[in-house]
Parts: sequence; C-alpha cells; structure tokens
Amino acid sequence: MAAILIRTVIIYLLLLAVMRISGKRQIGELQISELATTFLLSDIASYPLTSAGIPLLSAVVPILTIIPLEIILSFLTTKWSFLKRLLDGKPSVIIKRGVMQKKEMAQMRLSVDDLLCELRLKNIACVDDVDYAILEQNGQISVFPKKESALSHAIVIDGVCNAAGLAEANKTRDWLDAVLQTQNIRDIRDIFLLSVTDSGKLTLIRQADVQKGGKA
Repeated sequence: MAAILIRTVIIYLLLLAVMRISGKRQIGELQISELATTFLLSDIASYPLTSAGIPLLSAVVPILTIIPLEIILSFLTTKWSFLKRLLDGKPSVIIKRGVMQKKEMAQMRLSVDDLLCELRLKNIACVDDVDYAILEQNGQISVFPKKESALSHAIVIDGVCNAAGLAEANKTRDWLDAVLQTQNIRDIRDIFLLSVTDSGKLTLIRQADVQKGGKA
C-alpha cells in the first residue's frame, strides 16, 4: 500500500510538471496532437499505479520521452504550416457569406442540428443572421454575425504565402505581388503576417516589427 501511495505521488507531481511545461489549455482548446498526447500520458501513468509489480520507470521514461517530442512538434508547426495542417487539419468554413457549405459540413461530419445548436449557444437564433461560421482546429465554432462581420484572411504567415487564405479572400498571387510592391517589400520572407478582410482592409506586420514588439 505504501509503495502504491509513493508511486501515485511521484506520478502526480511528474504530470503536474509536464502539464506546466506544455502550457495551460482547457480540454476544448487542445489541438488533435495535444489531445492524443494527453490521452497517451494518462494511460501510461495509470500502469504503475494499479500494480506494484510494474516498475515506476515504465511510466516515467515514456512520459519524459513523449513531452520533448510534443514540444518539438509544437515548435515545428509554428515554422512549417504544412506540418500543422497535416497534424491538426485546417479551419473549415461551414457558413460563408451567409451560405451554408453543405460539402464542408459533410466532410466534418457536422449535421444541421449540430450547427443550429452551436449557433443557439452563441445567442444566434437564425442562420440568416450569420455571415461566417468557422469550425476551428480545436473543434470549436467561431461565428461572425452579419452586422459585425469583418472576417480577416491570413495571406502571408511567417514569410510563407498561404494559398488557402488567398482563395478564401478571392485574391490572386498577382494581387499579393502588387501589395508587396505598394508596401516596398522585396522579399515575402520579410513579412510576419499579412491579412485582408472582406472589405479590403489590410493588416501588415513585418518580421522586424515583431522583433521590436511593435507594428507597422
């Protein structure tokens, strides 16, 4: 009994340290890779707690191996957008400019009843009042009412052109090249974030401005 108690305390403290390192998030805000890691950690941690015959290191070693991998993957996804899309998917527009996207909803296995429920939870009684609804990577739905809509599309993220953002904004690469020329930017890698709203408002943050903590 004493051995199980000591093991429980050790595993508990280890998991607390691990979750502290990995950051504070609610379950509903976890990405797919983070959620998989959480489930795996809970499963591994339970083994030495149920049997004194299982070595404590059988849980400690995998936990201390998985967390660095998760941290490294999280870092790499901030640098390579294709890796983030591969691991966590991408946001899905399920209502676009007031029109429900049936194909996208089917791909996400989201029924009309589920969508209406989510809208009601956000105090929206009618689909006609919605300009955009987006199923985010963490499973939550962002809703933009028509009277408040100013959806921003990310065109350039950390020096890389976001083709999906261009398509959503109905913009072309020629349009982007013209914007860069207007802003006297010769290399797209000098941009940290470039976004545009449906109304045409641009937001430009240069790499140098991020380093200084300011905005252009």
